[in-house]
Amino acid sequence: MNKGVGSIVLELTYIILLVLAVFYVPLYIWVWRSPKAAKYGLAKYGPCIMIKTKLGTKLMDRLAVYTRFWKIFGTISIAIAFFLMAFIIVIIAVGVSNLASSLTSPGLGVEYALAIPGLNPLLPFWYGVLGLIVAMVVHEMAHGFQTRANNMRVDSTGLLYVVVPIGAFVEPNEKDIEKSSRRQKLDLYTAGISVNFITAAVTFFIFAVLMLGNISSDYGDNAAVYQISSGSPAFDAGIPSGSIIVSVDGSEYFYMEDHTITYDWKPGQIVTVEYLTQDGPNTTEVRWGLFIEQVSPNSPASGVLDARSFILSMKVGDAETPTLIYGYSEFISFMQTTAPGETAVIECMTVTDGVASTFTKELTLGNNGGIGYVGIVTTTSGMNFTTPNIMLDTGRNPIYGAESITDAATSMLSYISGPFQGFSPIPASVHWWYDTPLGDAFWILISALYWIFWLNIMLGVSNAIPAYPFDGGFVFQGGMSALLEKLGMKNEKKREELTARVTSILSTLMIFLLVIVIVAVVL
Repeated sequence: MNKGVGSIVLELTYIILLVLAVFYVPLYIWVWRSPKAAKYGLAKYGPCIMIKTKLGTKLMDRLAVYTRFWKIFGTISIAIAFFLMAFIIVIIAVGVSNLASSLTSPGLGVEYALAIPGLNPLLPFWYGVLGLIVAMVVHEMAHGFQTRANNMRVDSTGLLYVVVPIGAFVEPNEKDIEKSSRRQKLDLYTAGISVNFITAAVTFFIFAVLMLGNISSDYGDNAAVYQISSGSPAFDAGIPSGSIIVSVDGSEYFYMEDHTITYDWKPGQIVTVEYLTQDGPNTTEVRWGLFIEQVSPNSPASGVLDARSFILSMKVGDAETPTLIYGYSEFISFMQTTAPGETAVIECMTVTDGVASTFTKELTLGNNGGIGYVGIVTTTSGMNFTTPNIMLDTGRNPIYGAESITDAATSMLSYISGPFQGFSPIPASVHWWYDTPLGDAFWILISALYWIFWLNIMLGVSNAIPAYPFDGGFVFQGGMSALLEKLGMKNEKKREELTARVTSILSTLMIFLLVIVIVAVVL
């Protein structure tokens, strides 16, 4: 999609939202003031309008008769919910332990704390609305199926509406819930969480396996730029994100973790770069080398190396000849050969008003899992490189490149955090790298499925938080009651009072910690 079309779509979106907002305000006031609103199934719910219907109840009744299936499904749902509960507790604990570093780092911005499509930079408006509606509808319908399968009534279903639909709900009969057994309550509260993950798995299979698994690129192994840092040498030279690098000073440039390759030009020189964009071939001049974007506080590089400078070569130990560092991949490959505690001799370059100065620095390497650690964030002249094949593999495989269970877990978390780096699952700027059967429609469908996948994951995880009013709070209370009963606490009244108090205290603690972590990250 070119910039002009994108701007038109954005303007149309704002116009539509404005029209809807103008319509919504008088409607909200009427629902709030008029006793007739209830006749049409409308009710005020905070800033939302609750639209009560009976939609889906017949389907619930029809499918609820398969009680054996729903009992088995309930067992699976309980296991998933408790696993996710433990997972989210670990995530919050890690966030709290990293508060010091989070508070000293630039925040993402308060807009990231709002799960509102269009306002949150992560959530594109139309894809976000679609993903949220699907995630909430399947979540609430799952509650409804288990409600009916456990002989509890559903009073109503419907939508929560604020300018646009923002959620769905199923309203079980409160008296029936109170009379139900602990196991029936657990089946009810865990159903939405597990169905969100099942929906995420199905959509992932469609877009990652069936769709991305059947495309290829004519530039498969070429060095390709997927991200450019503002103010960097490549940015100033006009190289855009999404470029394919053809040659550097007449030599084909390779993106590989191999520091043995050499070129006719030297790191830090101004070179002629030939690159491809969707519009065709281009040529420009850029100072090429390992560019230091940021120096980490309290790292070996802190106070020794400077941001916005270049690293030209490195050597450690008794090496006589330094290794030339042409870019990020050569730097990473070289660091794999180092050990903590070694002294690194680093040839650097700074550029002031177009005049380059070189000098040598020494530092003692830190420890990064058994290999040397410098403590710098780097790019190749401001460019983050990959290849179209690697980009495709990472987009369709969340554990791409993992060699251990720990690596796999880290890779999966990285995949889920992809939108923070512009991946959904493949950035729009690089879509032209690939041959697709449906043109732009292919990527529209991929994006829609990805956001359904992502928002189902987010809704499932957030509902597993062991705190009221999330489903996880009720699940924790039921699980604790079952544990106490097994440990010999037979008095049901005392047991339920104790579990309610503990869950209430835990809810307050979890919400407080979650808010603290979110504030530290976004501000």
